[in-house]
Amino acid sequence: MTKLGLTCISEQLKLKDKQKYSFRTMTRKRFNDLTERDGRAEAIKELSERILHNVMATQHIITHCRDIGIAHYRLSSNILPLISDPTLDLSISDIHDIDIVKGNLLLVGFMSEDYGISVGMHPDQFNVLASTNETSVNKTIVELNMQAWIMDTMGLPQTHEAPMNIHINGTPPEIKSNVDPESINNMRIKEMAERFYNNLMRCDEGVYNRLTIENEDKGFWNVDNIITFSEYIFHKYNFNLPVCYDNLHDFCNPSEERNIIFQAERCAYTWVDQDDGEFIAPVFHWSEGKPDKPRAHADYFALGNYPPTIAIEPNNEAKWECEVKLKDIAIQKLTKGMELNSPTSNYHYTKGYAEGWENALDNEKQLV
Repeated sequence: MTKLGLTCISEQLKLKDKQKYSFRTMTRKRFNDLTERDGRAEAIKELSERILHNVMATQHIITHCRDIGIAHYRLSSNILPLISDPTLDLSISDIHDIDIVKGNLLLVGFMSEDYGISVGMHPDQFNVLASTNETSVNKTIVELNMQAWIMDTMGLPQTHEAPMNIHINGTPPEIKSNVDPESINNMRIKEMAERFYNNLMRCDEGVYNRLTIENEDKGFWNVDNIITFSEYIFHKYNFNLPVCYDNLHDFCNPSEERNIIFQAERCAYTWVDQDDGEFIAPVFHWSEGKPDKPRAHADYFALGNYPPTIAIEPNNEAKWECEVKLKDIAIQKLTKGMELNSPTSNYHYTKGYAEGWENALDNEKQLV
């Protein structure tokens, strides 16, 4: 059976007790208002209570994944709200009862290992290691280091078996030249790849040993270009940067070959252990767009829209983080549909649904 992953939130648990099982964030305004009204210490106290709540919610979700047969979990990127905000001068050491927080994070790691649930993370899209804006890059490094601290404190491996996935973001500058288009394309990728790598090396080990990148739903970074980006970094720096394949992004922003299994397998070949050269299980994204707005996630997967089995090594099958709005509710429906069909079936697409996506994309292009 293809392995599926839950992303961040359990909608099933929220139906039981929304307050207990939801992550609690805090806005900068709320923190500053509390500071002005009750003092900075009180603001940090409330923030600390929310952080501990988030860690405990993570434990509940890991247990829930075990109970319903989910093999992979993507951590919320909001476990430590505001700690990396450069305007608030906060640090991890400011968190009240930090030893209790650390102990419970470590317990998350123990639980996931004991239950056989792999764990990854997807920091927010404002992280831009390839940016030319030094302020943005510095903010990105602080954020990624903080997220890696969470994973390290959980005791998760500093490898791509516990991936931290981000977008490249941004478009390479245009280059005017008389050389062929493919060479120009590679020259554009080279500039951004070198800047990305150099900034990545400024991050903590827990970041650069886990980092992966994914194809995007619009713009330059389709599967073709992002694999070229990954290969350039590997050949120039002998550094492996795996590509996380996203089926919805590939549909909306296709490469020359429009074939999901082919493109997913290309990405799977980038998931190689840096030390021993063995292939490891990729972590990919399986999603569904709305028929009238294909880049927006649907609530459920359409009947027959099952992720393919992708495994370069037979025992290291790809895990698919499911990106639809109803999360584990949708995953259980998807799992039931997969069980009722052939276990060896690969990607089957509902023809009418696919045509709806294509028509919506055509309409979107006409509006631009």
